[in-house]
This record gives sequence, structure tokens and C-alpha cells, in this order.
Amino acid sequence: MREVRIMLFVLILASINVYGKNNDSTDAIVVKRVLILGNSIVKHKPAPAIGWKGNWGMAASVKDSDFVHILIRKIKHENKNCRVKFMNIAVFERTYTTFNLDELKSLKKFNADLIVVKISENVIDSTSIENDFLGSYKKLIQYLDPNETAIKVIVDGFWDKPQVNKIVKQLATNGKYDFVSISELSKEETNTAKGKFTNSGVAAHPSDRGMRLIAEHIWETLKKFF
Repeated sequence: MREVRIMLFVLILASINVYGKNNDSTDAIVVKRVLILGNSIVKHKPAPAIGWKGNWGMAASVKDSDFVHILIRKIKHENKNCRVKFMNIAVFERTYTTFNLDELKSLKKFNADLIVVKISENVIDSTSIENDFLGSYKKLIQYLDPNETAIKVIVDGFWDKPQVNKIVKQLATNGKYDFVSISELSKEETNTAKGKFTNSGVAAHPSDRGMRLIAEHIWETLKKFF
């Protein structure tokens, strides 16, 4: 009888280890590499023609005020050895049906333990794109994590694009990924850079306050993995 109890205990421990690495449990997860993907809100090189001089998340006053660098500080505070890689993949948003995923080969090789994707702003808001965008987004996730070992956190768009953001949420639901919504933030004008830039496109991006709130929303989900 004692041997049976021991055997049952061993089986229970084994099952915990097997199922520990998914988005529903933080057991046995050690995050060493984080990948953050997005668009100009993640990073945009200088564009003097539209009044943008930075080389970080567009409309943030300084690099350390964009949401990515705020998240990096929070991650490093929890694990100073954690590596964080981030990239603007706006070209995927604009050409998702024809985009060659091998252009992201370096990101795949990074072999992230945790992948945060925040895209949608450059996608046309229409019900007609649902199948194409949903399928292409799914292929992107599968390409970055072919072995399905990474934690995925999906974030919708800062701008109010109901159809696109609905698709983004559907992707997260279908894949059982953690989902973070930030689309309500842009409805508060102080969360945008309106009045700080003459170009309306730049000014529509998050202000320092908006960037901080984006980071806080995402961190509420990420912190359980650290």
C-alpha cells in the first residue's frame, strides 16, 4: 500500500512538470528571453519630414519613456539576466498576405521563452479581412514558436479599430494565449501626443502617459511569469 501511494505521488509530480509550461500556469517556467514585436509604437527611426526625430517608440519624449523600455526595466528588475529583443514589424501588418516570414529568421533563432505581439494599427479595419489576417497572424506565431514552447501574450491596438482588434482577440482566444487590451486608452486625449507634434499621424501615437499606461497594462499580465 505504501508503494502504491509513493507511485501515485511520483505520477502527480510528473504531470505538474509536463503541463507546467502553458499560459494557464506559471509552474516550472523560467523566462530567459523575451521578444516584443509591434510597429512604430515599439520603435520608429528618425523621420524629419514628419517631425519625428527619435529612434524609439513614436511620440515618446525620450527612449526611456516608451512602453518597451519601461517593460525592459520592469523585467530586468525581476531578472537582470533576462534578454529582451524588440522589433518593428509594421511591414507584416501592411503586407500580411504576401509577407515572407523568413525575413524574421533572426527572431525565430532568438528562441524566446515569452513572446509579446502588439500589432493592428497598420491593418485596414474591415470585416472582409478576417480570414486572411487571422490566418496570417496565426502563421506568424507558429513561425516564431514552431515547437509551441513559448508563452504568448497578444495585445490589441492602441487605436480604436473594432474589427481588427476583434480579430486579434479571437486569435488569442483560439490559441489560448494571454490577451491584453489597450484599445480604450486612445479615447482619452491626454494618452495621445495631440498638440505635441504638427503631423497628425505622429500626434495620434501614445504620449508619455499613454506609453506608461500601455506598459502597465501589459505588465499586469507579464509579471506572473517572473
